[in-house]
Amino acid sequence: MRILLINRWDDEFADYGRYIDHHEHPTSYVTIPAHAPLIPAGARHVELVADMNDAEEVVAAAGRCQHAAGAFERVLGLSEFDLLTAARVRETYEVPGRDTDATLNFRDKQRMKEVLSATGALVPRYRSVQSVAEVAAFAAELGRDVIVKPRRGAASVGCMLLPAGADVYAMLAGVDVGDYEAEEFLHGPVWHVDGLIQRDEILCSRASRYINTCYDFMRGRPLGSVVHSGGEAEEITTFAERCLRHLGLRNSAFHLEVIQTSAGPAFLEVGARVGGGEIPFVFRDVYGIDLVGDWIRMELGQQPRTVPGRNHAEHAGFLMIPEAVGQRVVSRVSMLGTTRELYAEVLPTVGHVFDGHGGYDTLLGRFRYRGSTAEAIENAIRLTRDRYVYELEPAASGEGPASDG
Repeated sequence: MRILLINRWDDEFADYGRYIDHHEHPTSYVTIPAHAPLIPAGARHVELVADMNDAEEVVAAAGRCQHAAGAFERVLGLSEFDLLTAARVRETYEVPGRDTDATLNFRDKQRMKEVLSATGALVPRYRSVQSVAEVAAFAAELGRDVIVKPRRGAASVGCMLLPAGADVYAMLAGVDVGDYEAEEFLHGPVWHVDGLIQRDEILCSRASRYINTCYDFMRGRPLGSVVHSGGEAEEITTFAERCLRHLGLRNSAFHLEVIQTSAGPAFLEVGARVGGGEIPFVFRDVYGIDLVGDWIRMELGQQPRTVPGRNHAEHAGFLMIPEAVGQRVVSRVSMLGTTRELYAEVLPTVGHVFDGHGGYDTLLGRFRYRGSTAEAIENAIRLTRDRYVYELEPAASGEGPASDG
């Protein structure tokens, strides 16, 4: 079949030649110039765009690909930020697959909660807002902590927590909250459930509890996560799977976040894609499940090759130390060997300058764990966090990141 890939990735998961036989399936690409070297030599056609976030430009480039390669039978956009653009391409060029309306259930945070609250699922109280005045009115009405967030954001970018009684106008001064939502901030442990669903059947899923949160990570605190088993994990997983079915997810990878409250699990948000950070790495390394590869195979109508996986009794985890923006790495010490649960790490190159654009990739430290119990991994994560030694120095004004080559 003829395939179009909308690609913004630049890590090992962008090696689509590992998943798709480009001779059997003529595959064309829309990507940015910096990622052109990643495209397999056997690609049918390539269109480069200046900005992957410009949906109009990407849709037009897809049309040029179709003119050169023929009508597409599949359009793949695997990044959270390309799901809606891929849906638009399908609609524009009449390609089978998830359309915009169905995709909004997994991109628009208000839509997600509207659908689920109608089924009786527990969700935070929320309101669509267009102005700071509307945020202030919602916060006053609620009388509790409120978080404001872009309706179609990801990774807590643009989110802001407003404590009960705070001066909303002062805290949001200069912030454009157009197309935002204000949401009740529920207190409790945050979990994420990751896996694959095919034809309404959950092929694999793991429930993990965060150490800190993505919101904390965006504000400079380490982010950890540990796969759990037992009664709490089963309750969270059952709730997540019920949410996926109500939202209409049929064939996809998924990453769904849940808050564990005294009233039971509460829905936070969901992505119809592979979870970010170290999630795909620990799934592959510990459980033998290639989330990205099997998701692509399902999109092409093929059977997954790596599920249900292995080592079901083993626990996985990760720790990410955020960028120190404006700092240069002088030295950092490997943590391998300090605890038996730590099996891999990714450390920055000495001389690297953190510019605030590292995302979940170029960080002060990335660490992966495996072990027989969740408690052992939690202890190992805390040991790494407390004992990781590094030295930084201020970078010169305007200095960019050093080459890692």
